[in-house]
Amino acid sequence: MGKLIDLHVHSDCSDGTCSPEELVELAKQKGLSAFALTDHDTTEGVARARHAAEGTEVCVIPGIEFSTSYEKRDVHVLGLGIDPEDEYFQENLDRFRNSRDRRNEEMIRKMQEHGISITQEEVEKLFPDAVITRAHFARFLVEKKFVGSTNEAFDRYLGDRACCFVPREKVTPFQAVRLIKENGGYAVLAHPLIYGFSKGKLEELVREMKKAGAEGNEAI
Repeated sequence: MGKLIDLHVHSDCSDGTCSPEELVELAKQKGLSAFALTDHDTTEGVARARHAAEGTEVCVIPGIEFSTSYEKRDVHVLGLGIDPEDEYFQENLDRFRNSRDRRNEEMIRKMQEHGISITQEEVEKLFPDAVITRAHFARFLVEKKFVGSTNEAFDRYLGDRACCFVPREKVTPFQAVRLIKENGGYAVLAHPLIYGFSKGKLEELVREMKKAGAEGNEAI
């Protein structure tokens, strides 16, 4: 049997549940030879994971998952084999995060309008040092018993067609691809089947991603 790798892994620096160091241990337990740490809009955990992997047989591939907007829906783009220390890359990453922060503030406002007692401070207290995503909001709603499950949280409040959804501010998947390519990484369209696009619309997105320089799509 060939060596196993995982090219889409999150830590608790974004919406994962394990620290970067714990992910290295988990990779060893699962027999992985490599994994890419692809947290949402941050590379904060990459150096920690690579340090933890020193002296082991696990290779940590530096990566990221950009959260972008296309046709008013969230579309995610993986950057694999990036240089997380590049100054220009980090400057643009700050812009992506600022867009996420503004979107989170608006989603919190909408949840408050729908009778949910939630503040940015409460969410950050529950998930310290993490880049806050919709998954954190879902876990917050479960923790505070506003819903019974994260699936219910997305169905009722957070999903792309739900009452509290707010699209990202014109950060396109093609901008993410170009930034990844300029950095020397490989750009991949993440989980293309979850966006709910028609076959024609998805094919259009893939064609435009390829024109922008993307190398691949995640597949089942």
